[in-house]
Amino acid sequence: MVKTLGEDIKKDPSDVHQEFTEVSIRIFCCRYWILDEWECNDLRIPFWRIYHNSISGSEIFFKDETFHLDQDTLLLIPPNTSFSSRLKFKKRNEAESIQGKKFLISDDLETIRLRGAVDHFFLHFTLGFPLDYVHAGVYKLAFNDSLTQLLMQLKAACVRDTITGLQDCLRIKQLIAECLLQLPNEIWKTGNTDPRVIKSIKYIESNFADRISNQQLAETVNMATNSFARLFKTNTGLATHHYIMNMKVQAAIHLLHHTHKTIDEISFECGFSDRHHFSKMFKKVTRTSPSCYKKKLY
Repeated sequence: MVKTLGEDIKKDPSDVHQEFTEVSIRIFCCRYWILDEWECNDLRIPFWRIYHNSISGSEIFFKDETFHLDQDTLLLIPPNTSFSSRLKFKKRNEAESIQGKKFLISDDLETIRLRGAVDHFFLHFTLGFPLDYVHAGVYKLAFNDSLTQLLMQLKAACVRDTITGLQDCLRIKQLIAECLLQLPNEIWKTGNTDPRVIKSIKYIESNFADRISNQQLAETVNMATNSFARLFKTNTGLATHHYIMNMKVQAAIHLLHHTHKTIDEISFECGFSDRHHFSKMFKKVTRTSPSCYKKKLY
């Protein structure tokens, strides 16, 4: 107890410094749809996904595994996982196709099932560095009362269009946390990130729309350019220009979900030289063009 000016001031009795893992949940979308077609060959994208369908009939394929989506299956898929999807009621076509609409108050599960469609709850989000840079995979999670309740509440909020309110945003983050807690420890890449790399990443996050060179980043952490470039790639697994490009595309995806801006406006805001360059880089990262992504928002 420390006394100052006659008052008792409580002091933390522990001398142990606590440095907590930073978890920055950024929600891209939380939607509840009715799918008539869901034929996709490569759904690799730089964000996490949570999927749940009450009606069986759709499938996820990852490597040699098949996951059947139904009321007892909740899937969590890390960023940049290459997987495909299929609605087994439909004929398998070579062309990819996503056809669906928002689940409305007037819709009911039995009518949807009888016409060969499925309901589809999906949640897309990121966690920030380094938690988005994990091993690829598709994880089937165990249900409990809490997850069941959260899914029911979030689906209802999607139908009512209240999903962006404070309480439902907190429920989304609670659902994400409970799902992440079920992941095996091995998924998280081990090792401490060098503080200089963390500092440079914070610089990139604030300035990704500008031209950023290795020399600029190296100067922010007082390192030689080549030494910094090696350190960054060792810590992140990516060269700086690839990391910056992923950041630009991630920002573009967020704008596609949450604004009515045109492709040209988004291209300019995210620091691309022109729409052609934006489309080329977006497709390189996501395997689809910005215009196709905007139409489907899957």
